[in-house]
Amino acid sequence: MCKTMRVLVLGLGNPLRGDDAIGPRVVEELTRRGLPEGVTALDGGAGGLDLLQVLEGWKRVVVIDAADVGREPGQFVRFTPDQVRLAQAADRFSLHHAGLSEVLALADALGRALPEIVIFGAQPAEVGWGEGLSPAVETVLPALIDAVLEETTGEDHAQDFGD
Repeated sequence: MCKTMRVLVLGLGNPLRGDDAIGPRVVEELTRRGLPEGVTALDGGAGGLDLLQVLEGWKRVVVIDAADVGREPGQFVRFTPDQVRLAQAADRFSLHHAGLSEVLALADALGRALPEIVIFGAQPAEVGWGEGLSPAVETVLPALIDAVLEETTGEDHAQDFGD
């Protein structure tokens, strides 16, 4: 199967910052379970400009990251880049703090073609220094993993999970 027909599950986050580790934890668990054919999982760490190259060539990318989605800790929301206001790269871009929104804005400014992108934002409870997820986030991890696996099929699913 060629790379353009494949799906990338991209976990973002810092495993030393509590619930910010949700993305890498999902990738770790998916890898442990075994991935469906045509699906690759990658720990993208804290992001950065390298994400621009990571996103190239895939048919679909499913991103998992801790995000303030205005919910109770542990709840998560599915959204697309078009559903959120992306940062403008022109006047506040930094090589040292390029997150997903900045990378997507830069790709747009450079005229780069991007795959279909779906993002799962999980509401953190704790993002201070320390390893391990909070109990609230740990509890919804199985539901988030199931939602991510369903998303790799490209089917349309409900927007909110973990309620």
